[in-house]
Amino acid sequence: MAHTKITKIKEDDFLECFLYPKVCYTQPSETITEEILLQEISKFNEEIASFVEGYIWHSDRLILRPRTKQVLLLKKLMENLSTVEESDILPHIYISLHFDEDISDEWFLVFLIFKLTQTFDGLIAKLIDSDGEFLLIETANVLPSWVNPETCENCVFVYNGELHVVREKYETLFDLLNNIHQKSYLSKASEKVQNTVKKRIGCYPNEIKKRHHKARVFLPEKAVSILQQEPRLVASAIRTICHSDPLERKVCRAMRYFPPEQRIMVNVKMTKCLYAMAMHCRYTGDPRTGWNIPPTTCSKYNAHILGVKIACGLEMLVARAHEERRHILNASEKSNVSEYALNAYLARLEASGYFKNLLKGSQEYQKLLNIATDYYLQHFHSFNCATNTIKSDAEEVLEAWDSIQSNDVELHAQDEAALSPPDNDSWLNIDPVLLETLLSEQWGNVKNKKQRQELLSLREKVQSFLNHTSDIDGVQLLEEHSMEADIMHDSEDNGKIEFDADIFDCTLQGILDLVVPGSEGEFEGSSEGSLGEDDEDKGGEMDKYMRLLNSELQSEMMKDERFESNTNADRIEENLMKSIEEEAGGAGPAGNIIGGPVRRFMHLQLQSPTTVPPDLES
Repeated sequence: MAHTKITKIKEDDFLECFLYPKVCYTQPSETITEEILLQEISKFNEEIASFVEGYIWHSDRLILRPRTKQVLLLKKLMENLSTVEESDILPHIYISLHFDEDISDEWFLVFLIFKLTQTFDGLIAKLIDSDGEFLLIETANVLPSWVNPETCENCVFVYNGELHVVREKYETLFDLLNNIHQKSYLSKASEKVQNTVKKRIGCYPNEIKKRHHKARVFLPEKAVSILQQEPRLVASAIRTICHSDPLERKVCRAMRYFPPEQRIMVNVKMTKCLYAMAMHCRYTGDPRTGWNIPPTTCSKYNAHILGVKIACGLEMLVARAHEERRHILNASEKSNVSEYALNAYLARLEASGYFKNLLKGSQEYQKLLNIATDYYLQHFHSFNCATNTIKSDAEEVLEAWDSIQSNDVELHAQDEAALSPPDNDSWLNIDPVLLETLLSEQWGNVKNKKQRQELLSLREKVQSFLNHTSDIDGVQLLEEHSMEADIMHDSEDNGKIEFDADIFDCTLQGILDLVVPGSEGEFEGSSEGSLGEDDEDKGGEMDKYMRLLNSELQSEMMKDERFESNTNADRIEENLMKSIEEEAGGAGPAGNIIGGPVRRFMHLQLQSPTTVPPDLES
């Protein structure tokens, strides 16, 4: 599937979504205009408006951007030095979301995407984040054995409100999407996978209200006015002050834009994540600014200190916006800016081989140059509209502040008793019992599952291992029971049994109960190579020990034969011993499983325990 690869995101805490309406993969790409995509975006926004309204995004807000084939071609030529295959380009609607510390934004967007694909016929979506196919990671415990990062890269899609994993290979993304639409039953994931994803996003939309927190805040009047206009800017203010350093906080000494002299007590809505970040931020403002913070024992201390942090965050945003405006003004003063951009575009084309090494000034070269220039001038505006980001939060805060100044907005202090009580913040403190409860709700009773796993003896694990067939990827133990009845395995080991040769060696040695006379350190430092030395004294001693070992082993084997009819616990030992005898030191299943012990006990000559091994004969 080389022609459908989507580059993995390198930035952390970042989510990308590619929406392919039905028209994008059922009609020629050249006919899909920006107007057609904007119409689709308008329908999508109308569908999710009830969920998004009032939602406080932690970092980026949700914006759907159209991407036509022409814009994508120009974008690739502007960014890459290599040639671009037009068959790789498919128009779509693009979403990028930086969720930073609050991962609930990511799963809220997943909920919205599933909702859209379920509502609009033919809409297919692809979501990836910094971890790649994160939807497969979420469902790792119930995925089939053939699913792995190598086979499923760029093969996971959302269609009709369900997860689809494409196993077949397709030359183009156009063919792949058509196959999902026409033969969805071939790629639809199992019910266990679907239920796992639905359980993860099933808390929405109820979770939206649960994640909000209403806090009592003592804020400057201008800050209150800005937050009343744009409540979501509280996220930018808190994140700015929490992520700032002492050098950036120097602008908070003067507080030119939000002075502390006129402050009022208000209720401010934010997310629990933002509230926790603000409460754990150690910045308390510059004491020379005049904040007049009450002592920590005062009931209003949290409201005052939270107001200082939000106001200082807004102050830093306004100062940053002024700096951005100065940079833009300086850039606009440079002459021939558009000509510079065009030359950079032509240079990239030349580096990509567009001009075919033709001589500059030649007729053929000039023809290609005119085509490229016309293309650039025709689509440059669309390119800027598609790639240019929306106004920064700093710019929006500054515009809101300018609006307050021009309208001369004046707020009057409200009676604190008239305010609704703030939400309880006891959820900030979690004791071990509550943590255990939360973990049990999410992952089940982990302790019981670990105990059940530990109850399996080594004998049972090896017996289970030997009873399964393997393919080229090794043995895979496929369970037919439900997940509740299964023993939870680590997602990384994929259900394979881990074999520890040292533990097996000790266990087998205890079963055989071999007793070697002499001191414990007589064999220390010896190796298989040393057994074959020509030293007569060592050879004689070794012969004695080997004869004793053979005698002990023979007696133990006779005991096993007498009690074989009364016990079933020793069957695996008998099978292993027979396998070792039949292999006679060569390669085989038993030798591969317990390689170390086999090499040690081959000198015992299990087939003829009364004879001396050939390599020990003097």
